[in-house]
Amino acid sequence: MQNENAIQTINLTKTFKSKSHDSRARFFSRNTVSVNAIDNLSFEIKKGELFGLLGPNGAGKTTLVKMLCTILPPDGGSAFINGYDIVKEPMKVKRSLGTLFSVGERGFFWRLNGYRNLEFFAAIYNVPRQKRQARIMEVLKLVGLENSVFELYQKYSGGMKRKLSLARTLLPDPPVLLLDEPTAGLDVISSRNLRDFIRKTVEETGKTVLYTTHYIEEAAQICTKIGILKQGKIIACDTPEALRDKIKKDELIYLILEEITHAQIEKMRSIQGVIDITEKIDQDITPNQKGLCVQLQNVDQLPLIFGFLFEQKIKFVNFRREEPSLEDAFIELTRKV
Repeated sequence: MQNENAIQTINLTKTFKSKSHDSRARFFSRNTVSVNAIDNLSFEIKKGELFGLLGPNGAGKTTLVKMLCTILPPDGGSAFINGYDIVKEPMKVKRSLGTLFSVGERGFFWRLNGYRNLEFFAAIYNVPRQKRQARIMEVLKLVGLENSVFELYQKYSGGMKRKLSLARTLLPDPPVLLLDEPTAGLDVISSRNLRDFIRKTVEETGKTVLYTTHYIEEAAQICTKIGILKQGKIIACDTPEALRDKIKKDELIYLILEEITHAQIEKMRSIQGVIDITEKIDQDITPNQKGLCVQLQNVDQLPLIFGFLFEQKIKFVNFRREEPSLEDAFIELTRKV
């Protein structure tokens, strides 16, 4: 039976040791402290999946990527890329991977143009000589650099450098991509273009992508599944919608009403199923209007609210349901564990 997982880790562990000073001693003593950057981590990414990995600084995201691409050896457990063991079959793993780190401009020759830079890496990646030129032009067109082929690398903007790094990653046409904070340091337009390209690449080619980022809503826009990493462990893993639902305990609605009195607000607060009502200041609200966030036990109480407004002849201006964001879910989930 063919393995449907493109990436799989089983109790993967990486430990770093550092020296600490004991300030309470008369003379400073140095003790060795062990920290598990990756702590018995087990998870799976299916083939063709765009998997987002979120986590605060120091959570272990970059360490995990370096282990998966065989830069760092594991201290325990195992991991498989495209079915190959990262320890026992490192060369097969490398041939299955394209890796992009947030400092992706390293390694390029500043006095060469984009084409010559990729020509050098194509030779390293063993792209067949007779197919090399066509493949270089293909990946440059994919990332939108076809009009900057012969421009010197030192004249590239930050966004262009990141695109060339992505083109280098795609050169050998690997089935699995490890993208470590690929939009870090890019402007809004370049970030959006790069995200759109990554999503389109997955949809059209069926490649598997592990996408690490600090930008929570960025992951929600393009990733089909998201894992939240904290202290080397995945504390939650699901679709963006399911992660939001994990912290959704009740219904929150936002109302804009005209000429409602404080007494009427207090009366509304006493309606069955209403948990709380708070006033929300909004720049679009006129002086005779109020914005109210109404917290309900569930959506079944909503008709009672509308019935009360009709009964009190309170003019209804606007209404929307307030949904928790992925950022809310991230903060709530990382705070619990």
